[in-house]
Amino acid sequence: MQMEQTRDRFAVTLDSLDEAVDSIRLHGFVVLKQALPKKPLTIIRRRMDQDTKELQDYCTSIGGNPRERGHLQQGPPPLCDFVFRDIVMNPFVLNVCVKLLGESPTLTFYNGNTNCPRSGTQHLHMDSAHRTQDPDPVERTWSVVVNIPPGPMDTSNGAIELWPGSHLVRTPDGNRAISSEQMSQRKKSHPPIQPCTETGDVLIRDIRLWHRGVPNRSNRPRHMIALVLVDGSSEVRGRLRFQKGCELELEGNAVNPNADYVDETIDYLIAPTRRLYDYQRQQRKLRSQIS
Repeated sequence: MQMEQTRDRFAVTLDSLDEAVDSIRLHGFVVLKQALPKKPLTIIRRRMDQDTKELQDYCTSIGGNPRERGHLQQGPPPLCDFVFRDIVMNPFVLNVCVKLLGESPTLTFYNGNTNCPRSGTQHLHMDSAHRTQDPDPVERTWSVVVNIPPGPMDTSNGAIELWPGSHLVRTPDGNRAISSEQMSQRKKSHPPIQPCTETGDVLIRDIRLWHRGVPNRSNRPRHMIALVLVDGSSEVRGRLRFQKGCELELEGNAVNPNADYVDETIDYLIAPTRRLYDYQRQQRKLRSQIS
C-alpha cells in the first residue's frame, strides 16, 4: 500500500499490507482508500437514515441521548438485506487485521454510531483500557475497531477526532476516560486530527486510540458502522445475533463471525440504547451511594 500524501497522510492505497499495519502500530490507525464497493453502502445508508428518525424519537421520549447530545448508538441492521460479505468480511480489510492480530481473529461487536446535526462534543476516551501497567511494556495491538462510514465523512459533518499515537499512552489510573490534564499535555506534541473519507474508505484503529465525537455542522446525520475484532488469545464473551441467512455472507472467511443465526425478530435499533440507559443509571446510582 502506498501512503496517500495529497489528502491525508494516514491514508493508504491497496497495494501492500505492510504500510497499513505499520501505520496502525505507530500511529494507532490507518485509512484504507476505496476498499469497499459503494452500492451496498448506499443501501445501508438509506436504511440507517430511516432508523435514525425512529431512534431519535425514542431518545426524545425518555428524556435525552445517553451519549452526549446528538451522538446515537446506532448500527446497521443485522438482517439479510443489509449484511454484505464485501462490507462485513471485506478481504482487503481482513488481510490487514489478520496480519496485525494473527490468525483467526474474532468479531465481537457489530454496531456503530450516528452523529446528528447540532450535536455536542463527547469526552475524550478509549474504547478499551490498556491491559498492562507500569513497569510492564505497553502491549501490542490485540484488538481493532473497523469503522465504515457509509457516506462521506469530513470536518463539516463531524468526522471522528483521533489522537495519533495515543494508543501507546497509558492513563495514570488505568481508566478509559482521558483527563483534561493529560489531554492538554498530549495536544502540545501530538495534536488531534479529523480524517476525511469518501464512500468506500475504511478506518481501522487500535481499540486504545484516544478519540471522540465532535459537532456535526451539516444538515444530515453522519453514520459510522463499527466492527470490533480481537486476536485469538483474547477472551470472548457473548455471541452476535444475525438473521438466519446471513451465514451465507459471514461464514468461511479469515475472521470468526462469532454469530448465532436466528429466525425471530432482532431488536437491533432500540435495545442497545436501552441497555446503555440502564447501565448509566446503575453507574449514577453507585456513584451516589459512594458519595
